[in-house]
Amino acid sequence: MTTAPHAIRFDPATGSLHVDGRSTLLTGIEKRLVALFFERLGEAITHQEIRQKIWGEGWSGGDEALRVAINRLRKKFEGNQRKPEILVSVRGVGYRMVGYISR
Repeated sequence: MTTAPHAIRFDPATGSLHVDGRSTLLTGIEKRLVALFFERLGEAITHQEIRQKIWGEGWSGGDEALRVAINRLRKKFEGNQRKPEILVSVRGVGYRMVGYISR
C-alpha cells in the first residue's frame, strides 16, 4: 500500500517544520538535519555525508548519535515511528526525506 506524498514546509529562521499542516519546533541538530534533507528532498543521503555535514569532519562518534537524532526527529512528525513514511531509511546507504515542498 502506497501513501500519498506528504506536504513539507521548513522555516530555517524559526526552526519550524510543518508536515501535512502539523507544526513542530526543532532543536539545533534537528534543524540542521531537516535543512539538509529539505534541500535534497527525495535523495538518499549517506550516513557518512550526514555525519560530516551535521557534526563535522572530525566526528568520530559513529552512527549511534545519528540514529538517536533521526529517531527523535521522527517522533516529532511521523504518524508511526516504526513504519516511517517521511524520513525513511535506505538500507546500506543512509536516509531519505520523502514528500513535496509546500509553499
